[in-house]
Amino acid sequence: MAMEPIGASKNASLLAGDLNRLDRETEMLLATVSSLSEDELRAPSRCDGWTRAHVIAHLIGNAGGLANLIQWARTGEEVPMYFSRESRDADIAERSGWGRQQLAAELRAASDQFRAAAVGLREGVSTEVVTARFGGLSAWAIPALRISEVLVHHYDLDTVWGLDEADLDAQEDALELLVGMSSAQDWGEGVRLVTDEGEEHVLGEGAVTLRGERAALLAWLARGSTDGVRAEGDLPPSRGLG
Repeated sequence: MAMEPIGASKNASLLAGDLNRLDRETEMLLATVSSLSEDELRAPSRCDGWTRAHVIAHLIGNAGGLANLIQWARTGEEVPMYFSRESRDADIAERSGWGRQQLAAELRAASDQFRAAAVGLREGVSTEVVTARFGGLSAWAIPALRISEVLVHHYDLDTVWGLDEADLDAQEDALELLVGMSSAQDWGEGVRLVTDEGEEHVLGEGAVTLRGERAALLAWLARGSTDGVRAEGDLPPSRGLG
């Protein structure tokens, strides 16, 4: 039986709300990036082996990659997210050497270009499901996936901003998408994630229950943070997401 695409719960009627959340979270990210000094950009991020500049460089490329998927969905002609993993990594390495003004300007430009592409979804799609690096993705979930990228990587910048400052619905979408993206991994006996806001997600067999606010469980799933996470049993290691 074919697996359900990631973000299958999304549809055209939810696009307006996603665009509003995209605007809010992007502006918060841009404000953080603009506040960083050159020295702060070269400091380590929460992403292993990446500086803050690498994280911003990835977000620039990710906007273009997800816009490619929207083009695929709109036209029906396959457009890969990235030409190759090697070219993606090379672009990140190159951009990470840019100065603070160029990084901030290019992030805003890439974010604006993605939003313009996302608005085009209002006209409908030719292909309901596209293929991302983790598998099938609902075309209507592409804006929510960008929001998730913005949230997780804003957190990766390791500043005073925290995931709990994100819109609650954006947190919910991000957690649902990250669960879907990581569901193919070997979770062994697995975990059951129960949010204080009332959602439940199961990975593997769901043997260990983890409870906490959406933001706390999102930080655990994405980066292994245990702050605010209450475990019923031995806390398993998070697989972490790129």
